[in-house]
Amino acid sequence: MSDPRATIAEAEKLLKPQSGFLSFISGSSQSYRLEEASDLFVQAGNQYRLIKDYDSAGKQFVRAANIQKQLNNHNDVANHLVEAYKCFKGVSPTEAIDSLSQAIHIFLTQNGQFRRAANFTMDLAELYESTGDIANSSKSYEQAGDYFDTDHAEALSNKAYLKCADLTSLSGDYQKAVELYDGIIKKSVGNALSKWNLKDYFFKSILCTLCMDDVIEAHKKLDHYCQEEPSFESTREFKLIGSILEAIDQGDEQLFADKVFEYDQFSKLDKLKTQLLLKIKNSVVDKDDDDLL
Repeated sequence: MSDPRATIAEAEKLLKPQSGFLSFISGSSQSYRLEEASDLFVQAGNQYRLIKDYDSAGKQFVRAANIQKQLNNHNDVANHLVEAYKCFKGVSPTEAIDSLSQAIHIFLTQNGQFRRAANFTMDLAELYESTGDIANSSKSYEQAGDYFDTDHAEALSNKAYLKCADLTSLSGDYQKAVELYDGIIKKSVGNALSKWNLKDYFFKSILCTLCMDDVIEAHKKLDHYCQEEPSFESTREFKLIGSILEAIDQGDEQLFADKVFEYDQFSKLDKLKTQLLLKIKNSVVDKDDDDLL
């Protein structure tokens, strides 16, 4: 196997300025030498990949991208940055985010590749999420949804907006979450492929509304969603919302606890729904009573 350090040394030699007679006998223009150096850095990056030194591999792809930037080869710059991102992803999230962000910018501003930009913006959102940066993760998921919309990819757009809505709900921005869920609902009503997901969107939107202590609006939403999709009335989600509204209206904390427990036996509550229900519980029962969920 070739030593990547020797390949890098060869590339760096090509980057040294040539002048006068030496340049003449080499028969090489500066741009040609830069192209050759870029190719060698890519080769070195792949050599590092083979020995699983992903940090060093990523750095060589960045060097190749920087050379292509000098040559105004935008497509090659973006492609090398994507390869750098793939290398950095598991070892250096910060550098992965930086490389991918630059590539996305090129796809959007230089190449008009909205689908690639959208797909990689989803990856960027996941990177931010893995580092605990929920604000930038939510922002990136929303941007991805917008880019998918631009490319008329409705199903992928809804997937991105849903991720944004879920993260926004978890972070406590219930108003924005409701707006996002309702936007997804608007695009999904009447779509046979999305029909079975509607009950989940309805459920989350109403739970977020209740988290804002807006019981009147929650009642209105429940009625409206039943008109939009009559089959919603036969779901466990509809029945639980009805029971929660009844418990709130009557101040019956035991009813609330019993119905949530009953629902959880058949449809396991995930982290988001559990958090939303806990928030609602704290608006209708004693805050010190932690035994209901």
